[in-house]
Amino acid sequence: MKRQLIVLLILLCSFQYSFASITVKGRVIDKSTGTPMEYATVRASLLPDSTFVAGVITDPNGHFTLDLDKGRYVLEVQYMGFVPLHKNVTIDGTKSTVDLGRLSLSPDARMLSEVNVVAEQSTYEMTLDKRVFNVGKDVSNTAGNAIEVLENIPAVSVDVEGNVSLRGDDGVRILIDGKESGLSGMSTQDALRTLQGDMIERVEVITNPSVRYDAEGSAGIINIILKKDKRQGFNGAVNIRGGYPWMYGGSLSMNYRLRRWNLFASYGFNHRSNIGGGVNQTKRFNLEEDGDTTFYQLTDQTTERRMRRLGHNVRVGADYYITDNDIVSAAFVFRYGNLETHPVVKYSDVFPLSGNSTYDERAEDYEEWDPMYEVTLDYDKKFVREGRSLKANVRFFTNAETSSSDITEMVYPNSNKDRVLSELYQKTANDQNMRNLQASVDYVPPFATKAQWEIGGKYTNRNINSLSTVTEKDSLGVYRPLVNYCYDYEYKEQVAALYTSLGNDWGRWSGQVGVRAEMTNILTNLKGYAHDGTDSINGGKPYLDFFPSAHLNYSVNENNQFQVSYTRRIRRPGFWQMSPFRSYNDNRNIRMGNPALKPTYMDSYELGYIHFWDKASFNFTAYYRHGTNTIRHYTYMADSVFYSMPVNFGKADDFGVEMVAQGQMTKWWNLNGNVNFFRSYSNGTINGKEYPTESWMLFGRAVSKFKVSNWFDFQLTAHVMGPHKEPLGMQKGNWWVDLAVSKEVFNGNGTITFNVRDLFNSRSWGGESWGDGFWQYNTSTWNRRSFSLNFNYRINQQSMKRNRPGGDEGGGDEGGGEEQQLEEGY
Repeated sequence: MKRQLIVLLILLCSFQYSFASITVKGRVIDKSTGTPMEYATVRASLLPDSTFVAGVITDPNGHFTLDLDKGRYVLEVQYMGFVPLHKNVTIDGTKSTVDLGRLSLSPDARMLSEVNVVAEQSTYEMTLDKRVFNVGKDVSNTAGNAIEVLENIPAVSVDVEGNVSLRGDDGVRILIDGKESGLSGMSTQDALRTLQGDMIERVEVITNPSVRYDAEGSAGIINIILKKDKRQGFNGAVNIRGGYPWMYGGSLSMNYRLRRWNLFASYGFNHRSNIGGGVNQTKRFNLEEDGDTTFYQLTDQTTERRMRRLGHNVRVGADYYITDNDIVSAAFVFRYGNLETHPVVKYSDVFPLSGNSTYDERAEDYEEWDPMYEVTLDYDKKFVREGRSLKANVRFFTNAETSSSDITEMVYPNSNKDRVLSELYQKTANDQNMRNLQASVDYVPPFATKAQWEIGGKYTNRNINSLSTVTEKDSLGVYRPLVNYCYDYEYKEQVAALYTSLGNDWGRWSGQVGVRAEMTNILTNLKGYAHDGTDSINGGKPYLDFFPSAHLNYSVNENNQFQVSYTRRIRRPGFWQMSPFRSYNDNRNIRMGNPALKPTYMDSYELGYIHFWDKASFNFTAYYRHGTNTIRHYTYMADSVFYSMPVNFGKADDFGVEMVAQGQMTKWWNLNGNVNFFRSYSNGTINGKEYPTESWMLFGRAVSKFKVSNWFDFQLTAHVMGPHKEPLGMQKGNWWVDLAVSKEVFNGNGTITFNVRDLFNSRSWGGESWGDGFWQYNTSTWNRRSFSLNFNYRINQQSMKRNRPGGDEGGGDEGGGEEQQLEEGY
């Protein structure tokens, strides 16, 4: 394997010498401010017939490079809201590199107001290595949180409890600004619920990441990019929201750019309440020696849950431009969450053999506090030579979760509750804290003409401590510990990684290969009850793994592109999966962790195709995933209590296709959607018994946006997820529809949005499960139909403050903007 990788690297380096293309480079500048323009489009057409030859978009510093043969060309530079620039270029072959210098674009005053509206729309961009969802102001994202934003993204699924999966696999790595963050710490779902949608700029979905990214995440990576503007002057946004079930909140974001400094800050506050619940029916059987079964107990369980969630998010930071090519950034994040929930679980038990019955009510008052602090320091350096760069990052965050609850359980002879048979009083307490230190460095040293080599490393050190107790009131009124449910658990994880990759470009072909090495050491220390002196050490579990990746792209023309890719990924069992116990609010159904879990490995292969039209695009992907040591949840019954825990199951093979399409059907109608269909075959062993399982899975989403004259925008979003089999159960399908209406106010500076989530109150989650001596059916919902109203006001964002004080509105291509000021030492 290593020898094959070395051969591939050598071939990538050598192939570029067989092409005699000339490199054409330049930099696109905003003429009125002198700032570089990212995402400007540069197209080269061959004269005299203007045949399209190549195209590219500019990088964050406005730079672009094109590889052209000898000849005469016209270069067209475009950016929405700016007057296009045309420049004739003649390449005679006497130079290997042609530098066009700075190309300045002027704002188009006639289009400016229209551009500002379009720029705020939610758009879905498809590239061959990732999919980018730009969060706008026209859908429910402005009134929602990060979980609700993810629900609108193709290939991403979110269940009623907020668990995120990608193409049906919940082994997803969620990053904030490209790095693991305290916002996705020990309780990812709760943290994402406190992160407001209006604080998010875009979401990137990467199903086959290159070796630059951590190998963690069997399904891939979801990268949430937060807003941080770098335009000159001051700009910001204010949001106010309210809704039912009762919710209210707001956010404020500000950005100030002056010469070498870029300062940014944001604050978000959110208070939400919801009402959820579910039903669970259980049948218990005795297994006879002759193989027959005897039905002896039927339990109907209903759960009603009232929940209140309070969240605060504060983010402040600064970028300092030491030079044009040296940037130091620092940021501080504080998050505080408070959760109160009041579940009431009712059990109705019928015993057919005796004719007896009981009725049981278990009520809990639960409260949780989640403070989080995060500090980051980044350094970004670019060199004189095009493409050479150095990035370094240090990040530290601490996250704590403290919770407690009071539980009351009453047993009656029937649902009339005319007398009490028994009563039970219990308390739970849990105290967890996490400290996470990360450091990384990435260096890109280009060589030869068009080849690019990248090397980097990363170190992560995570420590989590969890102390949990459950106590019960005895006959004397004293709360005494239930020893089997009290523990002191310590989890330590260290991951050291090194990677290298090599890429090259051969005109219509481009490719990249690389390998990442990660050394992992996980130490778990499980103690008994904190005061009895017992101590059970699991010890360390060090292991070294190599994770290769390969991407090959072919561009038929500007409208048709293909990609083949391969990556190897890992899903390490995390703290929550290895922790001994999770919850105790339902003492008949207890979820456990498994300290003996081993990591899951996933090999992923993809073949992708993208086609672009003027106002539409289509993306087709066929994929195959092979997993080993896959993790499944296993439920068993002991002493009339059901225990559910994750176990290493076996192998899994998924074959699937994914289609994503979007199009501007008319001036007033935009339609986009996606569908994912795959076959999954798994075969594993639990307690010595083999469970081969074949299942088909379908899920999709369709979004229809209508512009009703100049009055308002109207949007309908439909979601569907089909049923599928599990080794010891069946998950039912579900569907739901969301509605959103938005209206521009205050000359386009403000937007009012009305949202209805789960319009038909149809969203639920559940299915069947079975095992030795039992069968269960359950369905649940986390929240019912909700309504919300949001107002968003943008400060200095429509005019974009292009005319700086004392700026040069005319002048030549050099502008005299910010870049020139920096060069002159201002």
